[in-house]
Amino acid sequence: MTIHEPSGPRQLSWAEVRASHSKRGGESCPEHSEPPAPAATLLPLDALIACGYLPMLRPCAPPGVPCTFRDRGTGALVEKKSDGKVPATFRDGKWSGMKGWRETVPSPEDVDQWCRWPDPNWCVVTGEVAALDIDVKIDTSETGPEADRGRALVAAIKDLTAKVLGIPVDRLSMRWRDNSTSCMVLMRLAEPRGKWPLQFVDTATERKHVVEFLAKGQQIVVAGQHASGARIRSSLATVPLNRLPVLDSAKLDELMPAIVETAQKLGFELISSKRPTEGELKPPYSPSLAVLRAVMARRSDWVPLIIPCSVSADREWRISSADLDRDLEEDLAIFPDGIHDYGTERTHTPASFIQEFGALGVEGDIVIGGCPLYGPLAGLAFAPIGEPDPSVRRPTEAQALTWLCQQLAGDRFPSLDEGATWKSAMPTVARALGLNWERLREVQWFAFAEGDGPATWGLEQLIEKSDTLAALLAVDPDAFARAEFAHDLKSTGVDLRKIVDDRRAAVAAGLQEPEMTAAPQTAGYDLPEPFDIFAQDDPLELSTLPLDCLPAMLHRWVQSEARRKGAPESFAALAAVTVASVAVGASLRIQPRARDTDFTQPASLWAAIVAEPGRGKSPVISAAEKPLRELDAEWYAAGKGKHDRWSSAMQAHRKKPKENPDPGPEPLIRRIVVDDITLEQQVRVHAQNPRGLMRSPDELLGFFGSLGQYKKGAEGDRSQALRLFEGRPITVDRVGSGSVRADQALMGVIAGTQPQKLSEIARNLGADGMLQRFLFVIDDGVERVAIDEEPDAEAVAAYRRALRRLAAIELPHPMPLKMVPGAQRIFREASASIGRLRHVPGSSVAWRGHLDKWGLFLPRIVLTFHALQYGFALEDAAFPAEIDAATVRRAVNFARFLLRHSLRLYQTFFAPDPAAAEARAIAGYLLTKPGTETFTPRNISDARKDLRSDRRQLFAAMAELEEAGWCAVDERSGEGPARWRVNPKIHARFQAQAAREKEERSRKRRAIAEAGEARKWVNADKLSDGGNSED
Repeated sequence: MTIHEPSGPRQLSWAEVRASHSKRGGESCPEHSEPPAPAATLLPLDALIACGYLPMLRPCAPPGVPCTFRDRGTGALVEKKSDGKVPATFRDGKWSGMKGWRETVPSPEDVDQWCRWPDPNWCVVTGEVAALDIDVKIDTSETGPEADRGRALVAAIKDLTAKVLGIPVDRLSMRWRDNSTSCMVLMRLAEPRGKWPLQFVDTATERKHVVEFLAKGQQIVVAGQHASGARIRSSLATVPLNRLPVLDSAKLDELMPAIVETAQKLGFELISSKRPTEGELKPPYSPSLAVLRAVMARRSDWVPLIIPCSVSADREWRISSADLDRDLEEDLAIFPDGIHDYGTERTHTPASFIQEFGALGVEGDIVIGGCPLYGPLAGLAFAPIGEPDPSVRRPTEAQALTWLCQQLAGDRFPSLDEGATWKSAMPTVARALGLNWERLREVQWFAFAEGDGPATWGLEQLIEKSDTLAALLAVDPDAFARAEFAHDLKSTGVDLRKIVDDRRAAVAAGLQEPEMTAAPQTAGYDLPEPFDIFAQDDPLELSTLPLDCLPAMLHRWVQSEARRKGAPESFAALAAVTVASVAVGASLRIQPRARDTDFTQPASLWAAIVAEPGRGKSPVISAAEKPLRELDAEWYAAGKGKHDRWSSAMQAHRKKPKENPDPGPEPLIRRIVVDDITLEQQVRVHAQNPRGLMRSPDELLGFFGSLGQYKKGAEGDRSQALRLFEGRPITVDRVGSGSVRADQALMGVIAGTQPQKLSEIARNLGADGMLQRFLFVIDDGVERVAIDEEPDAEAVAAYRRALRRLAAIELPHPMPLKMVPGAQRIFREASASIGRLRHVPGSSVAWRGHLDKWGLFLPRIVLTFHALQYGFALEDAAFPAEIDAATVRRAVNFARFLLRHSLRLYQTFFAPDPAAAEARAIAGYLLTKPGTETFTPRNISDARKDLRSDRRQLFAAMAELEEAGWCAVDERSGEGPARWRVNPKIHARFQAQAAREKEERSRKRRAIAEAGEARKWVNADKLSDGGNSED
């Protein structure tokens, strides 16, 4: 083999380059304004390595030389002339494409090899480094107005870029060549972004130019030779990586529209990237297009589960071929009205898109499947012709459609027939969206009569024709907007969109039932789905943990502790999760929203267990907090001796400063648990422990007392204490002792309390939201016996190890953790469902205040569960950088369980509405009368004697039931409702509750009968028979 030695000055080795720079004071690279090397001349590779770019550097075959590439479509090796841009390797005198060049991490040995290769170009893989590619090709010899406009555009883009980066234009880091205006501006990214192309056309000459933001997974040549023969130069040889200007997402979002606006002023037009076959579609849309647009309007619910992409509010989502890991030039585009793949030059239906990029998971669901192999087939240049991974199973069209409908309407949506296609399944997809296919077809062609249309309909008619109204919004949004405007103008107070949303939600929620096309059924079936007003009264709902609501090993610990303590599993679960949240504390934060970087949350929770004495509260809490108390004792013992020695030295220094040197700053004593302590003392400890602390009082009432609840000026101390929940700075001012401040004071709480004392707390606490910041579990009342068995040693050891591991987390650059798109969707849906609980009939202001805090609780639970995933992992496992969907789903399951307890607690202790309580009693009565279709106030007062003399209270209770969908007024009199229709759906939905009601009534009758027999026994005095009793 002949080795081609590069001509020119001797190349320095990597070690020599590093040594050369270290002699100049340890800098990894010269200053931007200095020459790239002192005595010896640094060639591009050496200078780029010295400036810190080695991890992203790749060699490229020089332009014009033969290079062998593997055709991904056919798998065959083909030889092409290199364009100088594609990463390649040189072996046995030949160039060939570099396999896996995006993931390759170069080593010093690789560099030694590269130095022997014949004149390679050098490229940088984008990701941390990005480039604004100003591909405006005006030759240096060109003159005239067209050339002037092109050069003016280049100069304007440089000016705009310098402005958003906050540096002068002459300090921009550039890549350029001398024979063209085409250039790139180089920068670092604050966070990952995707590719962003802009195509312009000169309106006078129709000459086209491209300005493209190149981000993750692409390559840019920064040194070497261009195919035109000109040398490629860049600033990276003189600007260290850590000194490149940084661009964040907000600045990029500001820059690209500004480029468009400036280009238009200079005589260029933006070429739309819309699919070329669609054209400008205007309403009214066809029913098929209306359904497609409705599916794509919810693209954030399902597209991120099929391909790796970021959800955004942008009209067009661009996913680069690099992000898709395929060897095609162009992007995949997701529009609000369809999907077009510019790489394969094909337009997708949602079903074909899912088929091509999705894969069948192990449980039969559809997951991200990656790209297939592409090649020519059936007249298409880039058709799927195979799989890189033979184990990947792609879904059929019917499977894809079923999965899509279940993402839109819920898991209970029935499967489609195997022969279903996108076209044939259109009515079914419409139903999954809450739309009626026949109404869509009618609205497309039907013209409302003059004076009789949505603009003139009253509320009852709008609700009656809500399917038509929903179809109108889908087919002709302009006509719908005119109807909205008419109602706004007349101040009718009618919200047309809410009517549509409610109707579509109701249709989608009821899809598991056969679609009704016949006449209305038995009276009452036209009523809505009844609401559960019983607050999960079954004790099993409060004691039995849902499936997959805890990490497996933690669930084992919970079960073992609950059995041995004779306590519900709910006690142990809440205590363990709360203690784990404290172990994480402020060492990690979560960003709950996909784009809002300002809103983040730490992990620590406040929680309390409500039960009578002797029900196992304290033993369970003691077991849960034991690992942290052990750790706190170790830290305290290690730090106290050092602190005592410092204290003695400081006292000596103060007495005789000349003889005793200053011992320096006060050493810190690390803590994580504090007990009986005042707010002022606690703030002092917080100042030395910014990660956070845990309070574990024996009684919640005593905890509030320690925060100043029962002393003069209590409200001021309580408002200060609220800062401890959020981890905000806190300052306590005291007369005589001065001010105490902690810049980050985060506290977690786990406590027990008794129902009677909780009632006292609920009465005495103000409306500042302190109690609403607590998560509660309440006793289920089931009698249990503590089981004498050995602890689950493996689970106990794993729990202890996990908590100690979490308490020791120290990430080098802790950024707020984000959820992957699928996890974000689950989180968003759960948050919306929690918000809807505000409207539970009869709920109190305190309950609504508690629900408002779930915007803080749920992110903290998710963060804690994510950290526990690491805590229970193997010792050498890395901390997961993103929160996955399985973790969020598990956290949501646990959150739902806690919400059952919260709903029961707030309905019990916080000013329950008398009407709501009576409504639940009447509802229970109705469930025991399955044959009753209508009933009157007389029927109610016969069953509820307390309401005989209080007709107003009776009507208030019935209004609650009407609002909850249990009944509807059937006849009215001068006094009010005279008869109600029963919603027959209550008997199907609440069968378990009906059984409990019947059993409870039977139990009460038995108890009354038994009491009567007991009373007879008390009165049966055999001595009254004249003393003739037997001995």
